[in-house]
Amino acid sequence: MTLLVFACALTAGLTLDLLLLRTLLAPPFRIWPTPEPGSWQSLTFWGLFRGGMIATFIVAALDWNATPLLDWTRYIVALPLGLSGLFITVCGYFNLGLGNTYCGADGLVTGGLYRFSRNPQYTASIVGLIGLSIGANSILTIIMSVVMSGAYVMMALVEEDWLKQLYGAPYRDYCRETSRFLDIQGLLALIDRKKPSRQAG
Repeated sequence: MTLLVFACALTAGLTLDLLLLRTLLAPPFRIWPTPEPGSWQSLTFWGLFRGGMIATFIVAALDWNATPLLDWTRYIVALPLGLSGLFITVCGYFNLGLGNTYCGADGLVTGGLYRFSRNPQYTASIVGLIGLSIGANSILTIIMSVVMSGAYVMMALVEEDWLKQLYGAPYRDYCRETSRFLDIQGLLALIDRKKPSRQAG
């Protein structure tokens, strides 16, 4: 049962990765961002993406602790990564808006989470998959997490030309000012500014 689910998940994930790679390397073919809802691209992309992600979690549950790579202390790392990835991803939906999340043109978002990353949802989802892989202690889960993380990376890459055409100069300026995945220096600067100043007594 576990291997059957894994085979289905891997097929969906690799097919998605190949279609995204084709989009990246051979335009005008485009599987993402999808055209209007109901198009074959939309149905194919969301079917493969959602199927791959759901199957990844099912594989993790079925194959939990099947590979004795780590002991129980793995949860010290896995839980914070998994929960923070989930939390930030959900917050990103509210920050970006439902329309933009589903390939709409509801306006360029550069504030909130998008101040520190052009793709905070994708970045957080990859972090969550890393947490899942550590927690599951499963080679099959690691393989699926790598495949689905590859999809997130290529989604971020193929979106850029589309967004440049959609928003023009403001998006190009945003790209120059904000990291594609995570602005570590910006986060550290924000944390440093929030620290209480110490005055000599």
